Amino acid sequence: MIVENDVNETVQLLSKLIQNKCVNPPGNEIANLKTIELHLKSKGIECQIFESAPNRGNLLARIKGAKDGPRLMFGPSHVDVVPVPNPDKWSVDPFGGEIKDGFIWGRGAMDMLFIVVSQVQAFVKIFEEGIEKGELILLIVSDEEAGGTFGAKWMMENHPDLIETDYCLTEMGGAFLADGKVVFMIGEKGGAWKRIKFKGTPGHGSMPYGSNNAVVKASKAILRIQNYCDNKIPLTTEYLGYLAEGLGMSKIQKFMVTTKSLLPLTLKLIGKKDPDTAKIIHSLSRMTMSPNMVKGGIKANIIASNASIAVDIRTLPGQDEEYVLKHMKKALGDLAKEAEIIQIEEEDGGVNSKGNSSEPASEFVSLLEKSVSMEFPGSTLVPFLMPGVTDMRYFREKGVQSYGFSLLDPKTTAKDMSSLPHGIDERIRVKTVELTLKVYYNVAKLAL
Repeated sequence: MIVENDVNETVQLLSKLIQNKCVNPPGNEIANLKTIELHLKSKGIECQIFESAPNRGNLLARIKGAKDGPRLMFGPSHVDVVPVPNPDKWSVDPFGGEIKDGFIWGRGAMDMLFIVVSQVQAFVKIFEEGIEKGELILLIVSDEEAGGTFGAKWMMENHPDLIETDYCLTEMGGAFLADGKVVFMIGEKGGAWKRIKFKGTPGHGSMPYGSNNAVVKASKAILRIQNYCDNKIPLTTEYLGYLAEGLGMSKIQKFMVTTKSLLPLTLKLIGKKDPDTAKIIHSLSRMTMSPNMVKGGIKANIIASNASIAVDIRTLPGQDEEYVLKHMKKALGDLAKEAEIIQIEEEDGGVNSKGNSSEPASEFVSLLEKSVSMEFPGSTLVPFLMPGVTDMRYFREKGVQSYGFSLLDPKTTAKDMSSLPHGIDERIRVKTVELTLKVYYNVAKLAL
């Protein structure tokens, strides 16, 4: 049973991890791993840190039951966090781990250190009480924010036998879409980042008429890509049906959201009142292409001979590389014959993965739902496809049923979910830490 002291320890551990400042790049996640190792060993729990690079690594611990049973993993959960580009705009020290006004403040608090510490403390409680059957595995990893090369991917390549499991639970889920309707992540979109290069002819910037300007081509390409993604790309409503059900929409509202021909109008109407929900609907209804970086030219008075665009492309399950290139070229139109489209490799900061998903309904999903209803009686889980990429893709590729699972304070808003991760004044409610700790404890007790 989870008591107040367990919650206090979890909150204090979260504060320490924020203070360790494991910003990726370069990561230096060993600081957080050592902090967790010290906490586990103080409870009599043996664990092992596998060094994957200098000052980087992954932590593994396990609890075995007396009888055969399912293998459940808490994780892979990452301890690296993204940089803070404008610390002066924060109302607190981004790495102070300050606890005030019912929140723990700091970079990584929501993405995803609150889940890490909840899993660690739930693991401690299960260790103290023991399990009857199966195995509970704790896997804390590095490098998720840069693709997992030194984290989950490294463990899968170097120690696959040690991390074999039947089920994974990691980030994030847990938001209330409506009364008694709680999101859990069944899958995620894939990443297919591309760089589009254009060539031009250099000349004097004072005489631009009729010039072959690579920057002009790039600017036209950006507008075409955005227009194509918003208005012309093929749509799907498969994942919107889950969302409509979870939001408790009326029959008319559900019809508006799940009818392809009405989606553009629906997005405009919802966007006026609730832009955060509109963003979610847009991302779940199509492959998205977002041109987020552009480079070109060498001097203001020289017509640009080179320009490039970096495009963040997110694919739905079943959309492969052929699909990506086909629609990229359609978006570019007659510019496609002049464009060189190349993949941004992970070592260069790119994300390359396939869209993936696990079963939205199963015996194990029923246990997840029961663990939530123990805290909020009558609650049901709503399947959701995560727009971003996580380490779960490595496990789903191996056939592991993997879910984003936590439990947020019902006061958490859609705006919190979209703006706080990677944002200014990132923070998490103390109540969310308590609830997430409890549901992880609950599901382990139910499953094992």
